[in-house]
Amino acid sequence: MRFCLVLIVFLSVILSVGAVFAAPAVVVEKLDHDFGAIIEGDQVEYSFRFHNAGDQVLEIGQLRSSCGCTAALLSARRLEPGMLGELRVKFASQGFRGQVQKMVTFETNDPKHSAITFSLRGTVKSEFYVNPQRVNWGRVSREASLTKEVEVINDSSVTIILQPPEVTSANILAELSSEVLAAGERTTVKITVKFPEEQKRLAGYVILRSNFAPVPQIKLPVSARLSQN
Repeated sequence: MRFCLVLIVFLSVILSVGAVFAAPAVVVEKLDHDFGAIIEGDQVEYSFRFHNAGDQVLEIGQLRSSCGCTAALLSARRLEPGMLGELRVKFASQGFRGQVQKMVTFETNDPKHSAITFSLRGTVKSEFYVNPQRVNWGRVSREASLTKEVEVINDSSVTIILQPPEVTSANILAELSSEVLAAGERTTVKITVKFPEEQKRLAGYVILRSNFAPVPQIKLPVSARLSQN
């Protein structure tokens, strides 16, 4: 009888210890993917794979991305032990130039990895763009003459037809030198600003729409602040 009691106690301890150490364990194949070089307007998709190497159900909680340009979709939010999972990430490159890096993070109930962050990175090359990408006069006097010429550049292999510029503020005037931009050519958009009465800040956009499908529009931010003097 005493032996049976000792055996029951021993088994209870073993089962308790096992329950304490039982846990999910997320293991990922890779955390970072370099998609190389793409043309602005292209979309990039990549699937990050992972599995549950633990002995309890892996639960995936909040999923968030670093930018609205990056969408993420999980294959499942609950993974039984040994089950494989997939995180599909899609990056829309319109509006980006140069080196980019976008992050996607999800939370888990793995006691050792409460959050996992995946990275999608690469280079976006533009074929239709403006230089500079924004016009900011900084602090100016109300009487200052605010005029700036911005280059509109066509590095593609096709002719681009531009529409007359649109503006989001009555205090911004934009005028194109030419609305037809042959392959490899450049033109300019002249931006003139009149500081609004009784306001200390001006902000708006010049919008250039075109028939160029990869980049159908360019939004050029325009801003200035009234100096304290």
